Amino acid sequence: MAAVKVNGRTPEAKAFRVERVVKATRELATAGGYEAVQMREVARVAQTALSTLYKYYASKDDLINAAVGSELNSLTEDVLRRPPRQRTAEGRAGEVFVRAYVAMVRDPGFAHAAMSAGNTVLEFDLDRVRHSEEINVKSHWSVTFTQIAAVQAWGPDNRCNPIQARALDMMETLWVASVVSWLNGDMSADEVKRRLRLAAKRLLAVDSAEPNGNSADVG
Repeated sequence: MAAVKVNGRTPEAKAFRVERVVKATRELATAGGYEAVQMREVARVAQTALSTLYKYYASKDDLINAAVGSELNSLTEDVLRRPPRQRTAEGRAGEVFVRAYVAMVRDPGFAHAAMSAGNTVLEFDLDRVRHSEEINVKSHWSVTFTQIAAVQAWGPDNRCNPIQARALDMMETLWVASVVSWLNGDMSADEVKRRLRLAAKRLLAVDSAEPNGNSADVG
């Protein structure tokens, strides 16, 4: 195989640089959490010009989110290689959330960076709060996360009904809050796993009760 010219403009060279940047971001996060990920330091570790880094990533949050995307790819590969063996859909989906949590436990620094980048409270704006009733914005990694769980629960051909989709969103919200509680020392790792499995059992079993997503609570 021919060597990739890492300083070139080919797609291969760009992909290599991106991989190197994501790896550097992950290493820094692992070592020191969110505060350790600084644009200049990432550029240094990745041996990439700072101007090039800013060309593709506007902020360190963008860098961390790219690393989260890589982590989700690893989660996808893991569940394909070792599919959850639980008998019920809610059991299999719950196992996806538990595995994702276990990955955070293995790397607390990265978990801190991921939670800090993805859950920053914006400066207070009363108009934004009032208008939030009209919108439901989801991050790209949040969508990917719930899709992985949905495939394991109901199969790749299933199209989630409104009840299933909302329940998965609730699971993802609980997962984030649980990781934060664990990072803050407010909850043990075992308790997080128990809560995730219990929540999946209670929330995701609704697909059998409401197969068409018809419910007065959907609207």
